[in-house]
Amino acid sequence: MSAPQIMPATKNVIEYTARRIIYDSPLPFVEIASRLERTLNKPAGGAAVFRVLGTAKGREEIEAGIGSLTDGRDFVYFGEVVHHRWLAAYMGASSVPQAIVYTFGNPLIAQAMLRHDLAAGLHIPPKLMLLEVADGSGTKIIYDDPASLISVPGPGGREVDDELQKAAEGLSSKVTALVQNLLE
Repeated sequence: MSAPQIMPATKNVIEYTARRIIYDSPLPFVEIASRLERTLNKPAGGAAVFRVLGTAKGREEIEAGIGSLTDGRDFVYFGEVVHHRWLAAYMGASSVPQAIVYTFGNPLIAQAMLRHDLAAGLHIPPKLMLLEVADGSGTKIIYDDPASLISVPGPGGREVDDELQKAAEGLSSKVTALVQNLLE
């Protein structure tokens, strides 16, 4: 009996264009961060999101659990990476502009995209960066437009699913509304 033939791996490269969106605000970094964390219900999010998703036995439990965490909001806090702290330590610098990348989302919104293309999970949940202007005069809010990241043609020129595109555009609208709300 001979060993089964193993097919070599193949590689597909799909080039696409994404949109980076940058808002410049004169508001201090700590004010924008505080507003964002309040809006994302940070105290209720984080590990609790993963607990709900990891222990739920069905759709109803997921909807109830996520609903309690979002508390009527579109999104909930998942986690953050505080770049300025480790970068200051690494560089031995006494002053590095504050820079935090927040991961946030809503699995009830995400499922509308993932059901059409699981590869959309590369960019779900979305991220947003708060970056302090170096002289402390304001804050940049930076994110990549989810619709430009999620609605990507497939291998061999496969078209983007219309329902995926519509759901990704809906997510983009919600992220835009979140950011605009922070700036009011």
